[in-house]
Amino acid sequence: MCGVRVTRRRPAAFCATLAFVMLRALPILLVLTFAHGAAALMPADLPKCPVKTASCIALDLWLPGDFADLPWLQTQIGAADERLAAIGAGVQVVAVHTLPAALTQIQTVAQRTALGERGHQAPLRWFVVAHLADAEDRQAVRKGVTWRNGSDFWVIESQTAMRWVLAHELGHVLGLPHSVQPASIMNKTPRLWPPPWQIGFTAREQPIMRRTLARLVRAGRVHLHAPGQVDKL
Repeated sequence: MCGVRVTRRRPAAFCATLAFVMLRALPILLVLTFAHGAAALMPADLPKCPVKTASCIALDLWLPGDFADLPWLQTQIGAADERLAAIGAGVQVVAVHTLPAALTQIQTVAQRTALGERGHQAPLRWFVVAHLADAEDRQAVRKGVTWRNGSDFWVIESQTAMRWVLAHELGHVLGLPHSVQPASIMNKTPRLWPPPWQIGFTAREQPIMRRTLARLVRAGRVHLHAPGQVDKL
């Protein structure tokens, strides 16, 4: 029972307690495993795009050198996959890079633009930074932004962002503005209903996303990746 012998000194309740402790310790163990930072991370360490997904959007991930929160990345990707499933899409990290220290604290518009000097338009670049200031009020903090410079665009996200921020920013990439619909993930207004797990891309938004994704793929602005697979780097 629970992998150990249960005796009078080790009652059945011990099994439940042991299981609870192990579950609570799992995120800590994952962080310790990833203690060497972004340089040690490979695409294979991250969730794969679900096998039955029709369109897996390839992501080019950039991280601070001391980034060590693998569970955070897994949660962001998982939440994006769950919500993009409504349009038959998902995401797949195909490459991981380390950001220069000077570009991990984003305070100005010029720094947001400077990020675009890293990598290329496709695969879609996902920059995770230690700090992301508001463009108009540097004392205010942003959790994420889809930044555009001419015809190029990329996602910038604070490493303190909540689990659904990547999904929200991908909504912008796929042509959506902010929304007032209560069930839309594009609605930034704090609200009690519906609960977070029922918030996603609405039936009104999904056709726009499908058309935009198809157009971006045709134009080579976004790349698709084979579902359930990762590149061997």
